[in-house]
Amino acid sequence: MKDLAIGVSDFQEIINANAYYVDKTLFIEELLHKNKTKAVLLPRPRRFGKTLNMSMLSYFFDIDHAEEYRELFSGLAIEQSEEWKHQGKYPVIFLTFKDLKMGTFELAVSKLKKELGRDVVRKYGYLFTSDQLDEFDKEYLLNFRKGAVDIFDLEDYLREISKMLAKHHGIPPILLIDEYDAPIHAAFEYGYLPEMVGFMRNFLSAGFKDKDLITKGVITGILRVAKEDIFSGLNNLATYSILDYEFADKFGLTQPEVNQLLDDAGYGTDRQNVADWYNGYTFGQVEKIYNPWSILNFVSRHEEGLKPYWVNTSSNKLIQETLPKIDAPTQELLFDLLQGTSVRARLSDFTIFEDLYSGDSKVVLGLLIFSGYLTTDGTALDPGRLEYKLRVPNEEIRIMYETMLARYLKASEKVTDNELLMALLQQKPKTFADALKRYLLHSFSFFDIGTKGFLPEKIYHAFMLGLMAHLSQEFHVKSNRESGLGRADLIIYPKDPNNSKGWVLEFKKKTLDDPESLEELAQSALEQIHEQQYVAELNGHGKTDIMCMGIAFDGKQAACAF
Repeated sequence: MKDLAIGVSDFQEIINANAYYVDKTLFIEELLHKNKTKAVLLPRPRRFGKTLNMSMLSYFFDIDHAEEYRELFSGLAIEQSEEWKHQGKYPVIFLTFKDLKMGTFELAVSKLKKELGRDVVRKYGYLFTSDQLDEFDKEYLLNFRKGAVDIFDLEDYLREISKMLAKHHGIPPILLIDEYDAPIHAAFEYGYLPEMVGFMRNFLSAGFKDKDLITKGVITGILRVAKEDIFSGLNNLATYSILDYEFADKFGLTQPEVNQLLDDAGYGTDRQNVADWYNGYTFGQVEKIYNPWSILNFVSRHEEGLKPYWVNTSSNKLIQETLPKIDAPTQELLFDLLQGTSVRARLSDFTIFEDLYSGDSKVVLGLLIFSGYLTTDGTALDPGRLEYKLRVPNEEIRIMYETMLARYLKASEKVTDNELLMALLQQKPKTFADALKRYLLHSFSFFDIGTKGFLPEKIYHAFMLGLMAHLSQEFHVKSNRESGLGRADLIIYPKDPNNSKGWVLEFKKKTLDDPESLEELAQSALEQIHEQQYVAELNGHGKTDIMCMGIAFDGKQAACAF
């Protein structure tokens, strides 16, 4: 099998290295033949191949190196397409903002100024001697080369370079902007969002507002930032998100592509496990889309087994800051999702960052969908209201939610989740019960539990599931698992077949009308474990040293019976 170029997003580098490449060149055909829009915005989750696809477009269209780059596409699908006639016919402007994530607006502007100055020298140096450009054009270029430009010159860059390329080549350029929202995410995180939004609005408008300035334009990012914030005036821009049918199979890996990759690597027997861990996305009406980052890392590091890869490539800070702000109904909805349930909900197909601060349900769910932390079941239930069935895509994302939940509920220094887990794993129920009570008292402020009896049982269930997230590498952690005569709330057992231990936990939540004490309710949960024979699954796996525990919750209080 060819080498896997993990982390390489330059098309030429992959092809010249004879590395493994999943052919996505028909993206070009769909862009030119099937889509007549002047400019398109294509939001996709991170690590789904956006930069590689944009790099591929850049090499395909480039008029300055047409002969050299033609060989890169030898044997690829686009050679057989009618759109092959466009190869090497256009000047190209290709900018990626994926690394423009600075702590201040001034630093971001300074870095962009340097990068554009280098582009002027490396990519467009021939324009300095062009007979088609006047002295004002060349002075503008010279100022960029010297770094003697202000923010207004930066905002005009796309328009001015497009005009110069059109003058020199006699045809308007292809304009490619990759990860346009990366600096906006950084601005949100570091507190200079208004300045960055204002700059990006002017910068993109200068390049895309005049329909005659470009031959075709493509913008990628993760989110569709609200039109009034960024894309005001860009009437020639069409957006195709993961909810739309267009370009649905051009980012990420489809099931046949994954099957071929696994077969080529000799891991075809892992197909189902790989599907459980990394599959699950629906783009438009194309089901079973995988994120390439996890698949490539799994194949490359096969001896390490199935584990999270994609979720560990980012701080997820935007998600982490947003989830604590959501209201109680949305909390319950997310906990239902965590339990593997599909839920019906409305989305917003664009992001207004200010609404993330307020925890607006539609905006938060839209953020989770477009960022890759949730997916839909396909066709909208109510297209006009953007109402879909939502679900957690796969095991990798589910573990991320559990870990994040545990982080939200991190206890004070008086008790840690490690103390809880150690007591559980050592089967010390009294120590566990004491640690759990202190944990709840000091760390359960994430939820609104000012009124006793308010929270539903499933929120406590999700809380306990989150605490167990750290065990997933060495233990099976099963939630609402069919066992015996019913469904146990939580079953845990070691992956090591020689370890005979196991745990069954059943939860109850005291209501305002419940006559039983908290201790009696915990005992009732314990009795349910025995009556419903929940230990049956553990016995089936050869586990005989089993701790059974009933846990009852009420506000920040808990009681345990074992």
